[in-house]
Amino acid sequence: MAIYFNLSNQQLPFNIESIGNNWQQVSLQRMDGYPLYHWLQTEKGVGEIWIENRKITLKEGEGILISPFVPHAYYPLTTDWRTNFATFDGYLKQQFHHMLSNKSFILAKNSDNFSFTKNIQKMIRSFEEEVEQFSLSILCYQFILTLGQSRKPIEQHELFQKYVQPSLVDIQKNYAQPLTVEQLAQKHYISTQYFNRLFKKFMGQSPYQYLIDFRIRQAKELLVNQPDLSIQFIATKVGFDSTSQFIDMFKRRTNYTPKKFRGLY
Repeated sequence: MAIYFNLSNQQLPFNIESIGNNWQQVSLQRMDGYPLYHWLQTEKGVGEIWIENRKITLKEGEGILISPFVPHAYYPLTTDWRTNFATFDGYLKQQFHHMLSNKSFILAKNSDNFSFTKNIQKMIRSFEEEVEQFSLSILCYQFILTLGQSRKPIEQHELFQKYVQPSLVDIQKNYAQPLTVEQLAQKHYISTQYFNRLFKKFMGQSPYQYLIDFRIRQAKELLVNQPDLSIQFIATKVGFDSTSQFIDMFKRRTNYTPKKFRGLY
C-alpha cells in the first residue's frame, strides 16, 4: 500500500494532489463534494457510490471520476473493499472541464487497451523514484484524457449527438444568461416533454436540474477561488435572477448558504 498527500505543484500544468493504492476503503460522505477532480477505483471487493440520486456499484476494475464540488458518498459492500485513488490539480486544471465535457462524473474500467489500475501504480512509482515532475504531469494528462475518451460510446448515439450534446454546449456557454428548458427544446424543434425524456435518458437528470447544478458548480468555484467577489455578484455571474434565488437554490443543494460554504475553505 502506498499513500501520498499534499503533492500539488502549481508550476505544473497538470499534477497529482494525492494518490494511493491498495487502500482499505471505509464509508465516506461528502455533502459538498471535493474541490478537485477525484478518481476512485475498486481493486478488490465491491463498493457503492451514491451520486446525483443514483446508486452505482463499483466492482473490481471499475472506477469513477467525480468532478469538483459534486456531492457524493461511498460505502463498502464487502468486508474488505480495496481501492486506488487520485486527485488532480495544476495551473491548467480548468482544461479538465473541456477534456471531460463538463460531466459531473465519468464511469470507466480497465480494458485491454488501458488499465487505470496499472497507470495509478505507474504514477506512484514515478513519484517514489523521483522521476522528473514534468514526466509525471504528462502521465496525469494521459490519465484524464483517457477518461474523457471513455464516454465516446454514449456520445456517438445519434439522438445524443442531435439533441443532447448541442444542448449541453448551449448550457455551458450560456448558463449566465436567462435560459429555459422550453428554449432549448424549441431550438431543436421538439416538444419540451420529449426533450426532457431524452436528456434524462442520457444524462441521468432533467435539463433543468443539469442547468441549476452547473450554475451551482460554477458558483462554488468562484466562492472558493475568488474570495473577494460578493455573493450578489456571483449570483448574477452564474445566471440567477436574484441573490435570494441563488441563496435558496444553493442551500437546497448543499445545506449551506454561499457565505457559510465559502467559510469552509
